[in-house]
Formats: sequence, structure tokens, C-alpha cells
Amino acid sequence: MQFKLSLVAASLLATLTLTGCNDDSSSAPETGTSTPDNSAITIKAIDGYLANAEICIDRNNNNACDTDEKLTVKTDKNGEAKISKEDAKFNIIVSAKASVTSDSDKSGKLGNDFQYIVSASDHIENKTISVTPFTTMAHTKDITLEALASELDLPLNIIAGDYVAQKESDDNAQKVHAIARSITTTLPTTIASIDADKLVKTTTDISKILDEKINNKEDLNNISIEFDEKGQAVSKEIYTTASYFAAGEEMWAVSLNKAFATQEGIDHAKVISANTLEMTRYNTGKTSTGEFTINGDAIVSDGEADTFIYMTHDVSLAVPQNDGDLILWSKKDLRDKEAVYAETFANKTFFYIADDSTSHNPDPMMAKMHFNADKVTIEEAGESMELSWAIQGENLFIDFPEGDNDMNFKIIAKDRNLLITEDSTVKNMFGMFVANEALAKDLLTKWKASSN
Repeated sequence: MQFKLSLVAASLLATLTLTGCNDDSSSAPETGTSTPDNSAITIKAIDGYLANAEICIDRNNNNACDTDEKLTVKTDKNGEAKISKEDAKFNIIVSAKASVTSDSDKSGKLGNDFQYIVSASDHIENKTISVTPFTTMAHTKDITLEALASELDLPLNIIAGDYVAQKESDDNAQKVHAIARSITTTLPTTIASIDADKLVKTTTDISKILDEKINNKEDLNNISIEFDEKGQAVSKEIYTTASYFAAGEEMWAVSLNKAFATQEGIDHAKVISANTLEMTRYNTGKTSTGEFTINGDAIVSDGEADTFIYMTHDVSLAVPQNDGDLILWSKKDLRDKEAVYAETFANKTFFYIADDSTSHNPDPMMAKMHFNADKVTIEEAGESMELSWAIQGENLFIDFPEGDNDMNFKIIAKDRNLLITEDSTVKNMFGMFVANEALAKDLLTKWKASSN
């Protein structure tokens, strides 16, 4: 991990942790089309604008993205792509992919898969087709957008259009946008898995929560309403890299590599003025400051850059440009553990990643773990075992056979896609449970690549 205090005085790079200039979102096509026809229809995928999302033409009307229905074109940074007028006669599915698709609302890549759909009858005469959580809701309920707008008590022209752009001129669009980004966190991975009535109820609940925030004069532009494992609604801020490191912002950081974590400990950071970061190291009490700039998803100092590959309020991950490291950043104090419940793990599958290295050179491993009510099946390198698990004193305990070390993890940070663990018996031994396999594999690959 960077954060070497002896270097921080000369360069913020020693204090910071992010990789490369503006991640692979630049790989999302700026333009693309399924046809050379200049009169093609424009698709616009909106939560924020979804870049590098897949497009399928549901020609057999089965609400699924079949292999032969997938177009080669993907959405650009504005969420747009062009399709033929012929394809526009069918239902259109947009598939967002973890670790691949990005959302203009926030930095990094998405941590989960989901799909939007728009019914053919809603768009056949239009030149631009918005594909959103609202078109998805209308389709799965088999009602028109007009009927949905009435049921949700939201303006039709906003939910049927580009509510991101409409925020410039219509205050209602701010609420609609906040609803959309909040709905997306509740969606299953496929259209077929959506419970339409439940989704509408959830949307109504979110709308009421946002109304309260509006009455309290809160800004809706940077918040998302999410639901925890107990089903309780929580409000979370969302960030771009620039807003994450805006003047006055505070955060905590620690390396997920044991050697770096032992050497450096947990750091507290505060942006004391524009482009100036102050770092305090808890294990020494020493403080230093340095200058930085933001370049897309990257934070840059002294000619080098580290990039956020995933960013939420509680769990953000960054890969330094040169060190073989993966850094956890969080807006919460990482010294405090999170509440963990049986519902956090029961009947769920996670991909556990940790660094087996005892040096600064990473050796990350990954194991698949499927939890049922009281047993967990662990698969790694073609082998598997079934063990008992339980929540003990708000720690996750996995009982290994005699002679092997048990897992006794506290959770120091979590969101709906990632849980960051610290071993209660081995100091500075961190790991993570990842809900999405593609995201887990991508994190593993980027962690390994950072040492090359």
C-alpha cells in the first residue's frame, strides 16, 4: 500500500491509493450501431447513464436475453446506442454487468447484475427509446407508462423520458432520478425474476422516504435508499471520485495485504482544502499532508495514479499503480465492526477473497462459499468441504476440523455487494465476501495485476 509517511511529506502519492487514469470505462464505445442506417433508433439506458451495458432484442418475447438476440453494440458513456427500426419493433432488454458496466451517478464499476426492459408498444413510434426502471416496472406489470405514472403519483413526462437531463429544468426529475437509482439496488439479476407487485410497493415506499427528505430540504442528487438484510430502509450517499475527495470530506483506509496493513495500520484522511489531503496514521499518531488531482476514477500525485474500481459509501476499493496491493476505503471508521446477522449469510452464496501472502507481494486466493441455515460448503481448487457456521457475538464463526484454524471474522465494512472481514484471531488479516462471481474474479485479477 502507498501511505508511506516518510514519502508523504514530499508526495501525496505515498498517502493515496487508486490506480490508472479513468479505468476501463473508456473501453465503452463512444458510438455503436446494429445497423448502418442513418435513421436508426437511439436506445438510452438510464439509472444514471449506464455505460458498457449489453442490448438484447427480445424477438421471441420471452423476457430473456437469448444468445442469438444479443447485439454486438453496447451503450456508450451517455447510456446510448443505436439499433435498427426493425429491432425497435420488439421488446428491448438492457443488461448491466458487474465489474463491466458503469453508472454516471458514481465512480467505479457496478457490483451487481440487473436488467431493464421496455415494451415494444411503448416505443415503436419514437426516435429515442428510454430503457429505465420505470419502463421495466410497466412491462412486468403489463400496464402502460401512463397507468404506472398514475399509480406511483409521478409525472408521466419525467418517468417516460431522460430524467437525468430533465433535472436541469424540472425539480420533479431529481426525485424520479433518486427513485430510479434506489430501485436498481433492489432488482434481481433477470427480468424473469422480478416480482412486479413487490417492485411497485418498494418504489412507493422509496418515494415516501424521499418525500420526507424533500420536506427536510435535503438534496436528493447524491443519495440512494437501500434495504439491509433485515429489510430496513437506509439512506446512503453516492460518490464520484471528485465528490469523494471534495473539501471537508473524511474517510478511512487500510491495505488488504497483511504485510502492508501490519506496517501501516488504519489511516484517517481528511480533505482539508481543495486538492489537499491530510493523513493521520493510527498506529503512530503521525500526520502528513499532500497535494492531489482527480482524473476520472483516479487520484493522481507526482505523476502516478491509483484508481477506484468500486465505490460506495461504506466499501470502496482501489488498486495502486505500482504496489501489489488492494486498498479498502470507507466513509465509516474501520476500527468499528458492523452488525452481522444470520440473514447476512443464510441461504446465500459468496466468493471469499483474501491474500495468502506474508510479504508485500500479493498472493490472493478465492473460494466459493454457499451458506444454508447452519452449514457452509466451501469450494476451492476443485475440492470442497462442508462445515458448521454460526453468528457468535456478531462475528461469523466457521468451525474447521481439529488441527485447522477456525474462521472467526468480524465485519468491519459492508454494503449490499461486499463484506470486508478482519480475522479476530490474526491481527491485520483482512478479506472480503463478494456476492457477485464476476466482480470477485475481476477484483482477484486486478489485485494480482497490480504487482506486475
